[in-house]
Amino acid sequence: MPDQGNPGSIGRNIEAITFDAVGTLIVPYPSVGAIYSEELSRFGYDIRPDVLENNFIKSFRQFKKDHPQALLNKDSWRRIVANALSGFISDHDFDKVFSMLWQRFARPEHWSILPGVEETLRKLRSAGLRLFVLSNNDERLHTIFQGLVIGPYFETIFVSSELGAEKPSRRIFDLVQIRIQVAAENILHVGDSPEEDVQGALDAGWQAALVGPRAATFGSTSAFKRAASVHALFCNT
Repeated sequence: MPDQGNPGSIGRNIEAITFDAVGTLIVPYPSVGAIYSEELSRFGYDIRPDVLENNFIKSFRQFKKDHPQALLNKDSWRRIVANALSGFISDHDFDKVFSMLWQRFARPEHWSILPGVEETLRKLRSAGLRLFVLSNNDERLHTIFQGLVIGPYFETIFVSSELGAEKPSRRIFDLVQIRIQVAAENILHVGDSPEEDVQGALDAGWQAALVGPRAATFGSTSAFKRAASVHALFCNT
């Protein structure tokens, strides 16, 4: 962890840090599958949370594979959810189910802050670093962070659906760099996706760090930092 007044000790001349959101700072609570199962039960459907969780993951990955340039806006989420629930509910119920799910995931209480994140952000801000969120997501992320205790630590929440580009496109990194007015080489991006977060940031000339389950197994390069979590990345040094 850098000493206060010495933010450069976390990397080479770091002035600003952007964080991916889901999987890096926050996760759905109690889980995507649990929320889906609860909402579907209101319509008389009894489907196990683990089944719904697996279907959602498969649907999300397939959508990203089939539409790599698509923005994650409401229309995209509608297609992802429709595919995840295909064969489980009637077409007649889908619009109401989707509307309820859309609203549920906009509520801060359905998101959990990962362990150590708040402490880490507090220390980084105390060290004089500028902090931002940079996420492939939609406008609901603003409401979510406004209701979370970590929200005030960030200057701006940047979401792909509003910027018109998704990570790993260089365009989204360049747009953010222009907005925050910090040289690319002085920005560190932290996320849990090797492709979207790490490679995207490096291609834009930023510094990068990979956190989460894939940090221990992805590649062997020294081009980026890696740790099991945001807390471990900054506070275990």
